[in-house]
Amino acid sequence: MPFLRNKSPPAISWPVGREDGTATTSPKSSSSPSSPKSPSSTKSSSRHSYQNSQSSASTAATSIQPEVDSSGTSCHYDADDYPTASTLAQAGDVPIFDANGQSRPFKSIYSGDTVIGERQLVLFIRHFYCGACQSYIKALNASIDRETYFGMPIPTSITVIGCGSPALIAHYKKVTGCPYPIYAEPSRKLYEALGMSWSLSIGSTKPDYMKDTTLPGWLAGQLKQMANTDGRKKFRGGNWLQIGGEFLLQDGEVVWCHRMRNYRGHAEILQLRRVLEID
Repeated sequence: MPFLRNKSPPAISWPVGREDGTATTSPKSSSSPSSPKSPSSTKSSSRHSYQNSQSSASTAATSIQPEVDSSGTSCHYDADDYPTASTLAQAGDVPIFDANGQSRPFKSIYSGDTVIGERQLVLFIRHFYCGACQSYIKALNASIDRETYFGMPIPTSITVIGCGSPALIAHYKKVTGCPYPIYAEPSRKLYEALGMSWSLSIGSTKPDYMKDTTLPGWLAGQLKQMANTDGRKKFRGGNWLQIGGEFLLQDGEVVWCHRMRNYRGHAEILQLRRVLEID
C-alpha cells in the first residue's frame, strides 16, 4: 500500500437516497490548496443522453487488445500496476451514466468542481446481475457504515460503476442497498483503458465477502434476477465475462489500485479498510 498523505479534510456529504443511484446532495469541492487541480471545463459536455453517446464512446479511450493467459483471463496488466497519467487522461473522457441516462465524464469523479472528498474510491463491478459483486457491495455496506464513512482519517468518496445499461441501476441499488452513487459504462471502454478486461475463471478461492453464498446459489440468483427483469432490459445487465477492480485516486492520480483476475477477485473488504486507513 502506498504512503497516503494526511491533509486537512474538506467537507463531504453521505451519498445516500435517490433511486437513480446518485447522491441526494450536490457534490462539494474542497477549498484546500491540496485539492485536485481542475482540468479544462467539462460542463458543456458532461450532460448528454445515453442513447446519443454510444457511437462516440467507442473512440473515447484506447482499446487494449486482450491476451488470454493460463488463468483464463485477458487482463495483461499486473493486478496493481497504476495507470499512467496519459492513460488516465484518455479514460477520463469516457462518459458514465446515471439511472436516468444522463452522462458525466469519468474524470468528473476525481477532478474539477464536482469532486467529493479529498480522495475518491471507485469500485468497478461486473455485470449488474453478478451475485459475487452484489455480495461484495453488501459486505462493504456492512463494514463501512455511515459513522465509519464520516470517520475516515482522510475523507474519501465511494463510487460504484457497472458495465451494464443505466436502466439496471435502480434494480442494483434495490438488491444491494448500496448507499453510494452508481453509474453505468456499457461500452466497457473505461474498463479497457484502465486495464480491466475479461475472464473465463470463477477463481479457485472463495473470498470472505462470499462466505454466505454457495456456487449454485450464486448462479441461480443471477438467472432468477435476470428472469424477473422486465422486457428487453433483462438482457442489458452487461457482459458476463467482464471483470472489474478498485481504484483509489487523490489529487487526480491513482495512488492505489487492484484489478480482478477472476469473477470473485475483488480486493477483500479488510484490505480496503487498510487502504482507506480505517484500520
